[in-house]
Amino acid sequence: MKHLSKLRALMLVPFLLLGTIPAAAVERPFALSGTGVATIVTDEAGHLIGATPTGSGTATYLGQWTVTGNVNYIPDSDGVLRSSGLATITAANGDKLQVQIDGILDPVAAIDQGVFHFVGGTGRFEGATGDANFVVHINPLTGGFELTLVGKINY
Repeated sequence: MKHLSKLRALMLVPFLLLGTIPAAAVERPFALSGTGVATIVTDEAGHLIGATPTGSGTATYLGQWTVTGNVNYIPDSDGVLRSSGLATITAANGDKLQVQIDGILDPVAAIDQGVFHFVGGTGRFEGATGDANFVVHINPLTGGFELTLVGKINY
């Protein structure tokens, strides 16, 4: 009988150890929408060189969120305005999601579109990866914008 108790205890050890193995990142669909306002940055000649957006909205896995960031606009040799930057999206519970922004701004249509790359964060988003396509409709008179993202996130 004593031998059977020891055998049961040994069989229980692997199941207990399985609880200590960290969970692997899981790819999940991601969607975000919101609005905000950007402070526009121009050079001495009045050319657009950047923006500092702040905004809020709702998103999967974030709930209500807020965002702050910086976007730079650099014309390439074809005359296209490339947008790039970094932003921090803060979830309702305080977890943060870091993103890199790579896009193209059409100043005539006032639309910036491209990809948000998830590059880590805090809380459950620590080590987050993935990509989401974005579209930003900008009001050039007020700096107001509407943001939509659709993609995948791994965390």
